Amino acid sequence: MEKLNKQYLKQLSHYSWLTLISIISILGVSAVFYLLAILFSGHIDSIGGGNLVSMLAFLRDVMVLVLVIFSICTPYQIFKEAIANGVSRWTNWLAHHLMVITVLVVAWLMNALIELLQSGTVTWSQQWAIIISMLIGVTTAGALGNLYGLMSMRWKIILTIALLASFFVLCWLVVRLALLVTPERVVMMIQSINHPIVWNGLGLIWVALMVGIDYLCALHMQLRRD
Repeated sequence: MEKLNKQYLKQLSHYSWLTLISIISILGVSAVFYLLAILFSGHIDSIGGGNLVSMLAFLRDVMVLVLVIFSICTPYQIFKEAIANGVSRWTNWLAHHLMVITVLVVAWLMNALIELLQSGTVTWSQQWAIIISMLIGVTTAGALGNLYGLMSMRWKIILTIALLASFFVLCWLVVRLALLVTPERVVMMIQSINHPIVWNGLGLIWVALMVGIDYLCALHMQLRRD
């Protein structure tokens, strides 16, 4: 339990520093463009001021985006540090996912607060859909990151090219299907599956699949020479 707590706090600390650096960098770039806009327009009020809702939305988006990038880019480095410190693969994997759950809970609470400030109420069906959307993104990133952790640089490049090619082929097939099927048929197909239970169920199945891939890759990760 002590190693789990230490690994959890270490990963949460790494993530927090990356998030803080990202926020400062984005605000710094925004400040530069703000000053340039004032310089060229000559009016300070030409740029709209922020508010609590927009600030919370900005922080939420940065938190989730950094978590996705963190889950893709850092699994192998974290694994090497864990092995060097005598932390097992299972403990490292569990600590990472506890960190992910912590961040997602904070992001969801911020999102619920945003909706409460905007409309005075919280739509739980909408919040549930947002939770699943965040889980889909983060678990997919985690599975991809751990899969990359098993591979050498050459195979990482090959996998990246294959994923990009598959994405463009999928987009092409969707466009072809849309051109072949009549608009009325498309509307009927969408309406037949346009139910929250269907989409939420498919989302949970995808999340479970990604967590399974993530788990298997994490437990089979080995130290590499590259």
